[in-house]
Amino acid sequence: MLAMRNGESLASIVKGMANSPEFLGRHGLVRVGAVELPDLTEIFPTKYVRRHGGRSIFNASQDDDFSWMLRMIDENRYYDHLGIWSPVIDRDKRITAAIAMGLGAESCLELGCFSGPVLSVLADHGVDVCGVELSHIAFILAFPNVLRKLKYGDLLDIAFDRTFDVFVGMDILEHLNPIELPKYVRRIRELIAPDGFALINSPMIGNDDVFGLAFDPYLPEWRQAEEDRFWRHMDCDAKGWPMHGHLVWASPRWWEKLFIEEGLVRDRRLERHVQLLLKDFFEQFPGRRSLFLLRHVDHEPDIAAVEKSLTARIGEALSAP
Repeated sequence: MLAMRNGESLASIVKGMANSPEFLGRHGLVRVGAVELPDLTEIFPTKYVRRHGGRSIFNASQDDDFSWMLRMIDENRYYDHLGIWSPVIDRDKRITAAIAMGLGAESCLELGCFSGPVLSVLADHGVDVCGVELSHIAFILAFPNVLRKLKYGDLLDIAFDRTFDVFVGMDILEHLNPIELPKYVRRIRELIAPDGFALINSPMIGNDDVFGLAFDPYLPEWRQAEEDRFWRHMDCDAKGWPMHGHLVWASPRWWEKLFIEEGLVRDRRLERHVQLLLKDFFEQFPGRRSLFLLRHVDHEPDIAAVEKSLTARIGEALSAP
């Protein structure tokens, strides 16, 4: 693109495209960045407990409180605001793709794929890919080699005529309503081939026997809560929006229990192998450390073969410029 060669930023280019009369008329979208998010603490003040430093805590004491917050996110198109996701193929995306390929992916489904950087890398390596996304902006930015592989909508509503070798969900499940999350995990299990895997990364708060401490339980409400339940106090910004759009705040123990109840178990041997291979990377990006490699309960993989494949694929990703 000439504009990019002339030094114009990607965000500026996309903003211009999305705000053009042609695009707005065709797609009926709001102007990118033109609508400021409302102050939720003024809309629903009784649900917030103020804290120091301009932060606020939302107390979802009732199940419907999660539905209300999710509705606010949807109605205000929170995920269409620039800066929420990254459309760039960087080392992080290449490593995610490498893990998927190391797990034997000949086909891969990614939930919350945004513009498809991970899927684009996989497609370039001959993997049959499919992505599910709810952001309109994602389809403007989509990589050309995967654009036709992306599906718009809710995972529960989209029909698939096959299963996939690997399911990828990186920083996505925590954006769902925790009350409804078991339905999504059940759907994920249905979409994974019998000998397939799920690669899941979410901010899991507290210690884990494999990846250690990725996120400290810094709120007193979390430290006092039970670890086998999701927590009802959400860390929010000054206007009451959940930090990074996260609705699920919970310990690794709760996350693991959720998957076990729906028939997916962690393969700790493979997880430890990945943690060892990516030790330096995880020290630089600790949020990626809270990683689950899940399989069907009755699937017993050839561990030595998968470890060898993971070593080779991750090594390639780490050595890439």
